[in-house]
Amino acid sequence: MKLLFVNACARKESRTLELCRYFLQKYKECHPDVEIEEIKICEDTALLPMTEQKLNLRNDLIAKKDWSHPMMQYALQWNQAEKIVIGAPYWDWSFPAALKIYVENIMISELNFVFRENRSVGLCKGEKMLYLTTAGGSAQQNMGYDYMQRVLTELGEYQNTYLHADNLDVFGMDITAEMEKVKKEIDKIVKTW
Repeated sequence: MKLLFVNACARKESRTLELCRYFLQKYKECHPDVEIEEIKICEDTALLPMTEQKLNLRNDLIAKKDWSHPMMQYALQWNQAEKIVIGAPYWDWSFPAALKIYVENIMISELNFVFRENRSVGLCKGEKMLYLTTAGGSAQQNMGYDYMQRVLTELGEYQNTYLHADNLDVFGMDITAEMEKVKKEIDKIVKTW
């Protein structure tokens, strides 16, 4: 089984990353056969926004169905992953910009989706997506998660789970207790996810 970890955490001491590492460790313990592939999108210097030149190249590659080109690596990774974990801190009501750039690079028609009868049909193998985040305030309403849910409807049929630790920068908040609460939720889902 292939699990893709999309790491959108810019900081090494990220609380979101702490939760992701906890999940991945527990998941590996319960599913030792899992192959975990991590992409650190905030550090990946090849992951750049689309330009006219890149769009033209992408269109040419799609026309040829050349999935071996380096530009297609992110889309191919996503296509082949059965399970996906996205770790994205809650920034500015959403997520870090690197995640949007990543999405632009995985939305490849003919590989990850096709249009049939005026609607998009997903071609990805994925079954489940876990979105993990932490927020200084409340992340109950997270437009980043909402966006990723919408993206997933274009790429396949994913069962989505959203876990978040909130109010971590609020004066008087017991940060350890809030993080432990999410870790307990992880402990509950890790065996069956």
